[in-house]
Amino acid sequence: MNQQITVELEKFVPPSPGAWELESTHVPRPLSRWLAPIFVPAYMRGFKATGAQYGSLLDYIEVVTINGFMYICPRIVGVPKKAKETPPYLIYKLSNWLNPEVRKRIKRAGEVFEKKLWREDVKLWDKECKPALVKKNLALQAVDPEKLSTEDLISHLNACKEAMSEAIYYHHRFNNCAMTPLGDFLVYAQKWTGLPTHKLLELMQGYSPVSAGAMAELERLAQVVRQHPETLDQLKSNLQPEEILRSLQQSSPEIASATNDYLNLAGMRVITGYDVADLRAIEVPEVLVRAIQEAVASVDRHQVAQMIAEKTNQVRTAVPEQHRQAFDDLLAEARYTYRIRDERVYFNDAWTTGIARQAILATGKRLAEAGKIFALDHAVDFTNEELTAALLGKDAPSAEQIAQYVKYRTTKTAADVPTHLGHPASLPPPPEWLPPDGARMTRAGNAVLSNIFAPPAQQTQVRTLKGLPASPGQYEGIARLVLNPDDMAKVQPGEVVVARMTAPAYNVLLPIIKGIITDRGGLLSHAAIVAREYGLPAVVGCMDATKMIPNGARIQVDGTKGEVKIL
Repeated sequence: MNQQITVELEKFVPPSPGAWELESTHVPRPLSRWLAPIFVPAYMRGFKATGAQYGSLLDYIEVVTINGFMYICPRIVGVPKKAKETPPYLIYKLSNWLNPEVRKRIKRAGEVFEKKLWREDVKLWDKECKPALVKKNLALQAVDPEKLSTEDLISHLNACKEAMSEAIYYHHRFNNCAMTPLGDFLVYAQKWTGLPTHKLLELMQGYSPVSAGAMAELERLAQVVRQHPETLDQLKSNLQPEEILRSLQQSSPEIASATNDYLNLAGMRVITGYDVADLRAIEVPEVLVRAIQEAVASVDRHQVAQMIAEKTNQVRTAVPEQHRQAFDDLLAEARYTYRIRDERVYFNDAWTTGIARQAILATGKRLAEAGKIFALDHAVDFTNEELTAALLGKDAPSAEQIAQYVKYRTTKTAADVPTHLGHPASLPPPPEWLPPDGARMTRAGNAVLSNIFAPPAQQTQVRTLKGLPASPGQYEGIARLVLNPDDMAKVQPGEVVVARMTAPAYNVLLPIIKGIITDRGGLLSHAAIVAREYGLPAVVGCMDATKMIPNGARIQVDGTKGEVKIL
């Protein structure tokens, strides 16, 4: 008897009390059935660890998948889940004073700021966590799952599952390391200068090199190719993209080495989202070949150090003189930790997800050959335990059931489901109600989280869309809608990507494209970060750009104003 897969779109019931919100900034479609049960507990475990370590009163964000869609609900220390609104000031103060965990957190927050404890986290990441994660991913990537016996393939799948859980945990374990110094800087810099957030975030450009992707490896490959005219001819030939990459790998030792270095770093990472259902870069060879072609044809990227120095001086001049030293210190700390935000993705879960996908597809190939699924990529919608059962000929969902869920996952979007569940959201207690250290930590967290998730109000006019000015600059060109993984291969050099959201590993497209527009996300979304790092005009949080902008339309992107015009 086959196991059942149930999807009931008419039933969206939260698992516990609270104001639940649809998380569509990162997950605009249902999660794969393989990832969902791994993601949820690891996410909350990591979030809970970072909250306690930094003395945050945001204990964690509870997350649940309902019919595959992700819903989140913030859980505050000392606030019952059933609470529907902020209590009166005196009751709130008294309840906090009587709660030992609240007092402990506030004390810890003071220690974090006084001792700059995020620096210990950066050291931990650089010296221990990142090297260990890279070592584990390299070992898993070295395995060819198609050559494994059934028993060894099951062991490899289990190792990928364990690595995925660990990767998600570490991603969120370093949340406050990435957020606190940056948020603290934004709060005080805005107070002193009155400048908008996007102007202050321009000062972060150049401090997260990983956000631009495997640029060092790509530039090395481009330099080597320029020295070999015969290789240039291959790169410009009418061969299929897969054949062009293969020819580079079979070329001279120098070119082969540079090609493999680039593909090993960029190729395995998922680039169309955050799920094992998303494509790895190596599955979109058209993009990789175009990136190499553009890198070979272009000159080295212009240096931005002088420009950033000038912008920094302009902002610093707006700071009252008595606060300038504090401004310098806060900016230095924000820049010091800024790279952690994307490093914990690029060297961690984006990579692990791609490795897990490779193992799942190898499993899917065997199941498809045995007639247990209709297509090998349907395997992403088995749980890991179901994959094991299917490989061993035990009870597992049927091909028809899996195909039905695949169709559901690939056709339904956040627009089809409720955006809120449970009781209406209420405003949290103002930071001013907290002791100074608790208030400072709360403001820092709010400054970052609001600029990751909070979209602007819809402001679309007939031919003009408004969003958030994520990265300055203007560009006029062709819009390319990327609404599903297959659209990635259609992106041509010089086009502007228009997407619901982007993942950090979209950076493989950066050498090709000239601008980014998204429906979702704020000034600290990954789309905004990678655009600033690469110097591309970007407008995020447009709400309905993918609906309003026709594919192939000529548009003008103004990342300075946060405006897109359809010409």
